Amino acid sequence: MTKSFRLMTALALTIPLAPSALAAPQPHAGTVVLTNEQIPWHAAPADFPHGVEIAHVYGTPSQAGPFVIRVRMPAHSWIAPHTHNMDETLSVLDGHFTHSVGADKATATTQDLGPGGFVHLPKNTPHALRTGDSPVTMEISGIGPFGMTYLNPADDPSKTPAK
Repeated sequence: MTKSFRLMTALALTIPLAPSALAAPQPHAGTVVLTNEQIPWHAAPADFPHGVEIAHVYGTPSQAGPFVIRVRMPAHSWIAPHTHNMDETLSVLDGHFTHSVGADKATATTQDLGPGGFVHLPKNTPHALRTGDSPVTMEISGIGPFGMTYLNPADDPSKTPAK
């Protein structure tokens, strides 16, 4: 294989991965390779606390099929006890937070997690997250469609005005 042919092949394979091609979540039929800089961030949906950002890395959480998202939570954020309609895996990429499993704060099992921390939650497992003095970035994956239901409907940020 000539050097120019290898270069042209490499360019042809990387041009579709340019940041503009990732402006909206898109289905992926093949291999996906992204640098951190190519992953676009935007405000999270209304059922996440104000200030949380989300990035679609692979797939579309609202649609059937596998997905990977990244979530950035500001310091002093709280996602109240909630469940998901699917199994969820969570990996901590940056920062530290407290993860609680259980419906009641008094009896929940809590674990402080930092970079490299991992959580697998079976469908409908009540859990909550609280960040400390610094922001947290995590990667979440599952099989969509993704849904989140707060145990106490009053805790759902989409039901209350932003502060």
